[in-house]
Amino acid sequence: MGTSDSAPLIRACWLSWLAVETVDQAEVVKALGLTEVQETSWAEGVVLIDEVAHDGEEPFSTVVVTPPMQGWTLVVGPYFGLPYTQQTAHVTSLCRDLSAVFGKAQLFFHSEQNDGEAWLIAEGGRILRRWISEYPELAMGEPFGVERRLLDAYGITGKPEDLDPNSDLAGDWAATWGDCWATTVAEESSIDPTSAAADTGSISSMLVAAAPTWVGVPPATEEGVADHRFRSSIRVRTDLGRPLV
Repeated sequence: MGTSDSAPLIRACWLSWLAVETVDQAEVVKALGLTEVQETSWAEGVVLIDEVAHDGEEPFSTVVVTPPMQGWTLVVGPYFGLPYTQQTAHVTSLCRDLSAVFGKAQLFFHSEQNDGEAWLIAEGGRILRRWISEYPELAMGEPFGVERRLLDAYGITGKPEDLDPNSDLAGDWAATWGDCWATTVAEESSIDPTSAAADTGSISSMLVAAAPTWVGVPPATEEGVADHRFRSSIRVRTDLGRPLV
């Protein structure tokens, strides 16, 4: 989809985002418990996304909510960064909970500085796959889609996290795995915000908001992939549907 000065594409050196399969911003705002919600233009929201990504302050409370994008609503900001280990368990549990409410929820991290890539795909309250390139030991689920196809192309029949890190195969994969960026997975599984603009008529309806502070939550485990055992300490709200205030 084309872009213009008034509708630039979303970009950041370190881009983290949550994708929820719904066109209702208000439902996503309520489910996440966002506060201090303000409207902004698409162009100003894109600038803010890049500024927050470079801020380096913790907690990463500022998030930007997009208008509908091909059936999805995105919430962008380091708050959802999978590779930030102090919050990996939190965002994993949150994304799983959101998928139980909305059907599908996904997390992505893309670095234009070659600092790694990450994604989490959840459906119906189950984590299908989590991959964090910098922390393969935190992988969950089974590779599928473009990740599986690239693994097959390299002759890796199993999972990359199970490779002997000292093997030539692991070295070759680690050196070239970037062919499978988070944006590539996102484009296949939901939407890649670095190549897609807002739906027609939605240019001026980005939202800027403050996200809740993380509190203690049990770590996600392999058992949690199968049976949805753990729940996020940030409760996903189910009293949805009221007008945004």
